[in-house]
Amino acid sequence: MKKFLTTLISFMLFAFLFNANAGRIVPDFFLKSEFDYYVKRDALKGKPSVLIFWGINCHTCKHELPQINKLYKKYKKKVNFFAIVVDSDDIKEIKETKKMWGFDIPVLIGDRKTIYRFRVIGVPMILILDKNLNIYRKYFGAQSNDKIEGILKTLLQEK
Repeated sequence: MKKFLTTLISFMLFAFLFNANAGRIVPDFFLKSEFDYYVKRDALKGKPSVLIFWGINCHTCKHELPQINKLYKKYKKKVNFFAIVVDSDDIKEIKETKKMWGFDIPVLIGDRKTIYRFRVIGVPMILILDKNLNIYRKYFGAQSNDKIEGILKTLLQEK
């Protein structure tokens, strides 16, 4: 029983700390894309956004990104999607990985500052932002498309 309570308290503390940013504005950023243009935070304002932090060597990401790609194809005109790679700045490697894994989500190139600023403690990590750049949800690990889509539908209905 003691082990169970310790595990439960640890999990609750982790969940609280991990979602402590919910409701706060997303950190400022200015990141290079795989296509050699830059994207800044304020360019996302006006539409909900999905930011997926991932790594070239992440086994879970290899399965997660093609799944989220289905949502990207469905909502790309209404929602901003960016996959932020945090462990490579090699454009050739990034494009090869996208092709091998089968996803089209535009990639931004993160670095150590990005990891620190966004509190990336592992990948995949998903941030869902409202149209005013506030963090609406923050998830660690694989998530179901149904859960993400439900949140997107909610955010798209907000005036």
